[in-house]
Amino acid sequence: MAKGSTPGSGSDSEDDSSSEELQWLLGFVEPPAKPAALLRHRFPSKVGGRPAWLHPTHLPSREQLLCKVTGRPLSFLLQVYAPIDDNPNAFHRAVFVFVSPQGDQLSKAGAVRVYRCQLPRRNDYYSYKPAQKADVVPHEPQAQGDPPVDDPWGVVEAEAAVGRGELPAEVSGRAVFPEHELVVEPETEEKGTDAAGVARLLQQYEAMRTSEGELGDADLPAEVLSSVEENMTEERKHFAHFAAVVAREPEQVLRYCVEEGAQPLWPNPAPIPMPADIPACERCGAPRRFEFEVMPQLLNHLGLNHEDPAALDWGAIAVFTCSSSCNANVDGSSEAAASSTSAYLEEFVWVQGP
Repeated sequence: MAKGSTPGSGSDSEDDSSSEELQWLLGFVEPPAKPAALLRHRFPSKVGGRPAWLHPTHLPSREQLLCKVTGRPLSFLLQVYAPIDDNPNAFHRAVFVFVSPQGDQLSKAGAVRVYRCQLPRRNDYYSYKPAQKADVVPHEPQAQGDPPVDDPWGVVEAEAAVGRGELPAEVSGRAVFPEHELVVEPETEEKGTDAAGVARLLQQYEAMRTSEGELGDADLPAEVLSSVEENMTEERKHFAHFAAVVAREPEQVLRYCVEEGAQPLWPNPAPIPMPADIPACERCGAPRRFEFEVMPQLLNHLGLNHEDPAALDWGAIAVFTCSSSCNANVDGSSEAAASSTSAYLEEFVWVQGP
């Protein structure tokens, strides 16, 4: 899925125009055909449920799985399987997103945390060839001589339950969102977002505001409509562009693109990170690049109580990852893994509030 690119961030019309020419992949949620389809040996992209840990033994540490704002355990939101064709160390690669249980704190640094994990094709945990249909569950890590792992979600136990045809037990003390498969498709270009289309959305929006729902734009004088865009605030223009792009595929919950020039689709003009706000990789020094964005439409699939003031809410969650996709001190073998406490490397995330 992923290819090399350079990082960046911005919101001007020039950035928006170039973004239109990129090949975006959109993510949509679907019910899983069967629970086993989302286990780790199938290398899924998924929302909710338990993490399908790519590296099954050297999991994130307890500190890595804490919200830096509240100090409480994070909740697993989603993971994206995104191998890199020209990086042999990232033949298998997944990015995991965790969120604070205190939803009204998400825009604060450390309330959303993202981890990247990768393995070469030849490793101790997965077959060199794709799993067969008969391989209902992955091999238990302990069967290969690895030490037991401390997993607050009890993934290994859940995998065993699925293998027995049972439903996994509930996770004590951990918020588990409803599980969905994350299906990725190319963005269509049937409906453009040209200036005229955006202007029309602006006119309709302002017409409704002006009439307080009593009149449509067809009921307003032409001179009123023609002046709408000129008098529109930057915030409303920005949101109109966001709405026009989303209108192509209203059910999208994720936007993925690592081509050079790709930028998040921000619903608001601020806060938006400048290039200097996106730190280089702390491990190898390579610049970070934008990889994907979690859309607010996902909130509709998480079983939330929207009347709860602390419920999850966001405008955009933008994930930036190491452009070199550097390796942890883990090469996929049990012996190498023993020298590292975690095979999950933290990346950078920028959250824009609703």
